[in-house]
Amino acid sequence: MVITMNDFEQYIQKDMDESRAEQMWDNKSKSFYERTEKTQQQFVREFVFTFIKERKLLNAQSRVLDIGCGTGRHLLEFSAYTPYLTGIDISSNMLAYAKEKLKHIPQAQLIHGSWMNTFTTENEFDLVFACMTPAIASIEHIQRMNIISKKYCMLERIVYEKDTVQEEIEQRLGRKLFRLPHNDKNYVYGVWNILWLMGYCPEVVFDKQVRTTTHSIEDYMRDAAYTDEEKTAVTQLLNAKQKDGIITAEESVVKAIILWEKEKLPC
Repeated sequence: MVITMNDFEQYIQKDMDESRAEQMWDNKSKSFYERTEKTQQQFVREFVFTFIKERKLLNAQSRVLDIGCGTGRHLLEFSAYTPYLTGIDISSNMLAYAKEKLKHIPQAQLIHGSWMNTFTTENEFDLVFACMTPAIASIEHIQRMNIISKKYCMLERIVYEKDTVQEEIEQRLGRKLFRLPHNDKNYVYGVWNILWLMGYCPEVVFDKQVRTTTHSIEDYMRDAAYTDEEKTAVTQLLNAKQKDGIITAEESVVKAIILWEKEKLPC
C-alpha cells in the first residue's frame, strides 16, 4: 500500500466557515486582548522566541508574515529583530488591537482578509509563521506557505493543555469534558508527514510548561457542557476550592514548533 499526502491531510483538516469565524473572533477580541495583555510581559520568554533567537532565524532585514496574527502579540516580539512585519487576520476587531500595539513601527502592515487570497507572490517573506490558527488546514495551505517563503516556515501549536481542576472535574464525572479544538497532537503528526512526503526535512521541537493559573467558577462552568446533575456536583466541587471567587490550579501546557526550510535538503 502506497501512503500519500492525502492520507495525512485528514489530521489537519478543520471545518471552517470564514464568515462565522470572523464574527466569532470579533466577538471574542475584547476578552482575548484583556486576558492576554495580563501576561504580555512574560510572553517574551515563550519558547518560540527563545528558539528563534538561538537559531538566528531573523535579522534586521528579515520580512515576516504572521498568518492569523490576532492582536499582534507575536508580531510585537518579532519587532525586536526586524520592523518589516506583515500580519493578516479575518477579524477586524483583533486587528484594531494589533494596530494600536504596533503603531510605533511604520513599516508594519496589517491586513484584514483571507491570507490565501492575499499572498501569492513567490519568495516574498523570510519567515512565514502561524500560531494556533485554523487557517493552515490543508495540503494547499502548506504548499502556499512554501511558495511565499524564501527561507523559513514555522508553525506553533499547543498539543496538550489542561489544569488540575479540569482533571479533577473529569475524574469526578467519569468522562472527558474539556477538549480544546487546538489541543490536538495529531495535527503535528499530519503536518510533519505531509512535509516529509513533499521532500522537506521538517524539525519538530517540544516545550512543556507547568504554571499556576487562576480562574473563576464561571470559567469552569462555561468551558464544558454539563447535565443538570453534573452542574450541581461541579458547582459543589468548585465552591469548596474557591477563595473570594477565585480558584487556583496548576496548568500543564505542551507546545510544538514545526520548522522547515524552503530549500529542500537531503535528509
